[in-house]
Amino acid sequence: MSIIANLPDIGQVPDRLKTNKYKQMKHIPALLADNFAKGYNIKLLNENTYVWDYPLVYNDGSTRMQFVYLGEATLVEKEYLYIRSFIADFSDKLNAMQLLREADFCNMSCVCIKPYTKADGTQLEGVYVQSVFPVELASQNKQAFLDVVHEVANRADAIEKKYLGVDN
Repeated sequence: MSIIANLPDIGQVPDRLKTNKYKQMKHIPALLADNFAKGYNIKLLNENTYVWDYPLVYNDGSTRMQFVYLGEATLVEKEYLYIRSFIADFSDKLNAMQLLREADFCNMSCVCIKPYTKADGTQLEGVYVQSVFPVELASQNKQAFLDVVHEVANRADAIEKKYLGVDN
């Protein structure tokens, strides 16, 4: 059984970004077609979220993986790609000052804390790196989209590694 099948449902597009939560995703499959063909570990998590087990290679030759959630959203009649990576539940191990310092390394993404509900109904706050990227730009420049996906994965993994010593 794939680890992706056991992921918590933290990849939902927030209601404020939805116009029709059952709308068929059309942009992400097209943007990732080459990555699907190359065999990257990208799966449909639910009707409006893909999850990519994104590979990262560091300068020292080490490799790590980072889950990146990809969805589509409409906001003020414009279409966006909602790209995010869950780091951890907010706790004393990740204080606000550390997160603000890490946010300085983000160019097309941000570090944020937002509420989510676990499968058992527990309400928590999670720490994420996320980006809301215009579909129009991604369609014109697929590499720019992939660069944003990489930045989200890289920043989330760097925070995990530096402050938590884990590879979630």
